[in-house]
Amino acid sequence: MDDRRRRIEGAVTTVGELAAAEPLLDIPVRPFPAELKVERTVSPRSLVAFDGNFYSLPPGLPGVTVKALHRLGEDDLRIAAAGRAVVACHRRAQRGAGQTVRDDGHVIALERAVLSSFSDRAPCKTKVRKPPSAAALAEAERLREGPAAGSSAERVVIDLTHYDAVADRLRSAPSLVGGEPGVNTSLMQVSEARRFPAAQRPPVLPRTQRRSRGAERVLDEARTERMSLTAALERLLEIEVEATEACKLAARQWFACLPEPWTLADFHFAAQPGVDEKLIRDLATLRFPDYALNLLFVGPPGVGRTMLSVAHGRAAVDAGHRVYFTTAAELAAKCHKAALEGRWKTCMRSFASPKLLIIDELGYLPLSEDGASALFQVINQRYLKSSTILTTNVGIADWAGSFGDATVAAAMLDRLLHRAAVAGIDGPSYRLRGHQNQADALCKGVNARVS
Repeated sequence: MDDRRRRIEGAVTTVGELAAAEPLLDIPVRPFPAELKVERTVSPRSLVAFDGNFYSLPPGLPGVTVKALHRLGEDDLRIAAAGRAVVACHRRAQRGAGQTVRDDGHVIALERAVLSSFSDRAPCKTKVRKPPSAAALAEAERLREGPAAGSSAERVVIDLTHYDAVADRLRSAPSLVGGEPGVNTSLMQVSEARRFPAAQRPPVLPRTQRRSRGAERVLDEARTERMSLTAALERLLEIEVEATEACKLAARQWFACLPEPWTLADFHFAAQPGVDEKLIRDLATLRFPDYALNLLFVGPPGVGRTMLSVAHGRAAVDAGHRVYFTTAAELAAKCHKAALEGRWKTCMRSFASPKLLIIDELGYLPLSEDGASALFQVINQRYLKSSTILTTNVGIADWAGSFGDATVAAAMLDRLLHRAAVAGIDGPSYRLRGHQNQADALCKGVNARVS
């Protein structure tokens, strides 16, 4: 200690005396306010990772570099963008807990951003079948009545002698496609044999074969019956229309992915008394897809919920509607994969385009939070636009427990039941009926032996 005396402000004192006389402040209760700053990049799901947890941000910031600000001793976490503008403030979760902390405002804004990206218009414009005009109907009626007497059309007869001569030469000539002489080879096969080697020759489609055979049959009838050119063309057009409709039906059946070719005639109403047959018959008229009504089949396993949904889907396919069948677990898996691969909008359009969407086995397997959200998005975008058939073994009152989120379950039921028909099926399992009958027969046989 410096004991030298000095004159300070008119008084003679030492440094030690001056320090002893100087009052000191109290020790602060909290430590020095140090702040931790960490730069992070916003994920595509508008989340930021910090201390083993994820914190939500408003939509529109994926890929942006932000700063996570945490003041030591406090429980809040602030996330700032460029210029230290705070865009989110969260309560810190336990370090390393792996939790996802979301703000309700961020969730609502994100849902609005996703829903605003969808259009209210139909995803694709289908071909509208316009009825023929009055002039076309009058012309068709005039042609059916036959040509006027003395007209040139009355004397038109199809002469197929040249085609007969060509066919005879083809039958007698050696085959150009590797067959034996005398084999009936069509002109199409001969031209294809000249163009392609045997190993590279494209196969002939059965549909093309059916059309060509039908055309040959009509031409033969036109030659033998000496029908007019108009009648022959009318029959050819009938064959083309039938082949085109068959092709469209096959394409719709392939797209529907129905598990079995069940129809309503295959369902045994007498074996399942819990089914309202009058309601099912009325729904089979297929008026509900025209009004975007939904169908809910609720009941335990084995009562025929899937069979009835497939039967209605098969009837809709035959009526010309686009139908798609899937399970709830498969739908959630497809949406999750599409989100990871960046195909979310494409996946949503694929589920929105069918006129009738069948979702089977809802409630059999637990859905994750993302799976329930994806199912809600599908139901929401089809709301008041297309029909949906749902089969579930969970009662409507228990949906909140199955989805784990009462808000999502209530929103989904609100959209489904707004315009819907609910068919509750309560009865014994059809699959176990044969086993029960065998057991009863065995018991009767044992009792008869004992007596």
